[in-house]
Amino acid sequence: MRRTIVILVVGVLAAVMVGALRERTENRVDVPVAGTRSVVTFDVDTYDAVQPIGEAARALWYACNQTVANHLSALRIGDGGNGVATLSPAMGQHERRRLTGCLQDATIDRVRGEVVSIVDERA
Repeated sequence: MRRTIVILVVGVLAAVMVGALRERTENRVDVPVAGTRSVVTFDVDTYDAVQPIGEAARALWYACNQTVANHLSALRIGDGGNGVATLSPAMGQHERRRLTGCLQDATIDRVRGEVVSIVDERA
């Protein structure tokens, strides 16, 4: 009887933990808000000088842009690896996390990005 209770408790705890993990890692869709846009300012660094910084910034942006459903309406990349991208409609909190995570997680070898700011505006 005691062994059955222990197995039951362990099973319930395992189910609760799996459910909590699933909830935290699920890819959620944000509800778009018409007439808005997000302006993303980011900076990119490379660990060597093999690839020009502007090309590295553009490549990283296009790789990470695939993580969000929003449409890119403008992209400017500066000579120093800094960039400004405008997405419409504005990103939700889940899309912000995915984009920020992608830019900062070294998606491309020897290239690392950092989100400086994300500002939502009316279009």
